[in-house]
Amino acid sequence: MVDSLLVYDGSNPAFRAAAATVTCRLSNVRPIRWESKSVQQILEAQFNAHPFVFALIEDETIYVGAATIRRILEEYNAAKPLVETLEGLYPVVSGPFGRVVHGREPADINGSFSLKPAAEKQLVSLRQRQEIPVEATDTENTDSEVDESDSHDMPNENDV
Repeated sequence: MVDSLLVYDGSNPAFRAAAATVTCRLSNVRPIRWESKSVQQILEAQFNAHPFVFALIEDETIYVGAATIRRILEEYNAAKPLVETLEGLYPVVSGPFGRVVHGREPADINGSFSLKPAAEKQLVSLRQRQEIPVEATDTENTDSEVDESDSHDMPNENDV
């Protein structure tokens, strides 16, 4: 299964909590910190720099800034007027908000862009959700030997 990635400023506990809240309701979106080495490599490959951005990487597209807001709200099936209002506010408030909260302004990049091949190559390992194999057990198997006399070694509900 291939996941979309929400790139956010992970330096602040409030933003980590917000990213977790946003992504926990979207099973195909995982949060990833802007500060991570992997994200920096993707940004370098995509923009030839390390712009401070809020982004969503989905399929072969990277949504940045206001476009990220739009795409996330669309995933939540938000009302069109709300989507348009918040998308319009992002470029206006992101600069001052960034200076106060992050100590720097986000890069002035807004829109959706096709991923460059070099950026896609950096994404391969990040996007793959690891499946952990689960071995089924036979609950009806009576071949296992349990010595009833050892039951005193097992905690009962009064021991907890």
